[in-house]
Amino acid sequence: MKKLIILISFSTMILTSCKHQKAAFDEKDFTDLMQQLAHAWTTQNTDLALSCFTVDAIYIQSPDVQFYEGHEHLRPLFAAIKEGTSMHFHHLWFDENEQTGVGEFTFGNPGKTTGVTGVAVVSIEHGKIKTWREYFIQGPIDFKEFISTEGKNWKWHIGHYQ
Repeated sequence: MKKLIILISFSTMILTSCKHQKAAFDEKDFTDLMQQLAHAWTTQNTDLALSCFTVDAIYIQSPDVQFYEGHEHLRPLFAAIKEGTSMHFHHLWFDENEQTGVGEFTFGNPGKTTGVTGVAVVSIEHGKIKTWREYFIQGPIDFKEFISTEGKNWKWHIGHYQ
């Protein structure tokens, strides 16, 4: 009976401590990682940028624009980022169960009027980016101007369907 009580007590301790353990990688971790990457690209710190990715990471712009695999391919890509270029995330979302996140970003040179704004879909493995899929379009570098509905000559609108 004494052994049974000790076993139950020990099992209860383990279950209780597991409930209080932090998830492997959570929304705050994701935000920190993505902000670190944005800082690395903005300061042209190639090694810091690489540290955000797994050694065998896949980086693509679909459907067939860019493909890089592993640090060997990513190093020259990140090293080519010119001084004055900046990366800024406007919104970040993370699904802890799937270990997948999304970041809406603007990338470009603040001295210029255009840059790229888009979305990166990111999967995480062991606290680093395992896959990066980006989708973007060139437009105004100012995000408020980019998303504004005012003063634009829309290529597609309701007039096409009337």
